[in-house]
Amino acid sequence: MALIQKKTRLLPFIIPVILALIFFSLTSLQMRRAPWYEEAFWNLVSPPQQFVSGIIGGVKGAWQRYVSLIGVEEERAQLSRRVAELEGSLMRLGETEEENKRLRALLDYKESLPQKTAAARVIANDPRAEFKSITIDKGSNDGVQPLMAVLGPRGLVGRVGTVTAGYSRVLLLTDPNSSIDAMVQRSRARGVVQGAAWRTELKTGFYIARLEYLRRVSDIRDGDVVVTSGLDRVFPAGIPIGTVTDISASRYGVFTEANIIPFENMAELQEVLVILSTAEQSSPDFAMER
Repeated sequence: MALIQKKTRLLPFIIPVILALIFFSLTSLQMRRAPWYEEAFWNLVSPPQQFVSGIIGGVKGAWQRYVSLIGVEEERAQLSRRVAELEGSLMRLGETEEENKRLRALLDYKESLPQKTAAARVIANDPRAEFKSITIDKGSNDGVQPLMAVLGPRGLVGRVGTVTAGYSRVLLLTDPNSSIDAMVQRSRARGVVQGAAWRTELKTGFYIARLEYLRRVSDIRDGDVVVTSGLDRVFPAGIPIGTVTDISASRYGVFTEANIIPFENMAELQEVLVILSTAEQSSPDFAMER
């Protein structure tokens, strides 16, 4: 009985100590060492968990990079389209500038001519064709008639052949069927410019014509300028044709002959002038200095 009373008296001291121990054990649960079975469980589970976490992280990173690349690709495509548009604009501006240069050259030539002229655009030009000709976008509705002279910004191109209401075919001076009464501008030596239709090696892309039926004693030199004489009543006098090269005697030695390199590159013509008058209506003293 005395023992029970003695233990009862100790209860007020023991209970608070027990409660304190329980409290401290609960509050320090995270800091205590895990049991061996818990460590074994986490050692077993951790590697697969890390593997899965790595896969998930990799997939997530790849997806984010893919989404970013889609944005970059779209931006690159937009920039490429913009660059293409700007390059196209620059090309169009360059083409417009070149066309303006050619038109200004034609305008300067037109202002030096006493005859009425019409500017025309070349819409067909096949240098491989048997007959050397071009097609222009002016016809009888524009006052164009057969045999009218056709000029480029540098000199004679040829004469009008067939004519329709809206188009005309121009026979080039390099065509074998073309003959032009001409003379050397410096010495006034007279001959006939005959189309030859073969290329010269002196000027790439240019076709040769022949100056024939010059007198054997004619004063002619390499580099001389040949112009129309106007005596064939087809071409006005004084239109530049080309320059002299390769002077030689004719087959039987009766005449002097030479090659003529036209001032105009027929394969690259894009705009021309048509003289809207015949040789009879042209001024006889018209002459173009080159």
